[in-house]
Amino acid sequence: MRIFLLGKMLLLAGIMSLLMLTGCSSAKHAVNFKIHTEPEGAHIIYQQDGGAWIYLGLTPLDVVNVIPEDKLKSAHTSTLRAMRCGYLDQTKEWSGDSLVREVEEKGIIFWTPRLIKNNQ
Repeated sequence: MRIFLLGKMLLLAGIMSLLMLTGCSSAKHAVNFKIHTEPEGAHIIYQQDGGAWIYLGLTPLDVVNVIPEDKLKSAHTSTLRAMRCGYLDQTKEWSGDSLVREVEEKGIIFWTPRLIKNNQ
């Protein structure tokens, strides 16, 4: 009975160690995005490397997005888009290293696009 229990405990410890190692293998950075549009009430979406768009919310917006460290290299891009009915979309893009540089210098990604009325 003791050997059976000891074996289960060792197996559980091994699984926990493996899970902790795989969880720590890819470092991630929390990036604070603070977005105000003029006028407020625009929908904000986020895209990494041309992938799927992720909805962040309505402006004014103060949100933290977790980005894997490998996506913060110069070859990668992060894109924000502001959209509101009756206005033209506004987009801003950063390379991975420029995003890191801005966060290091300012402590935050602050974007204030002025939306332009769509007269069409």
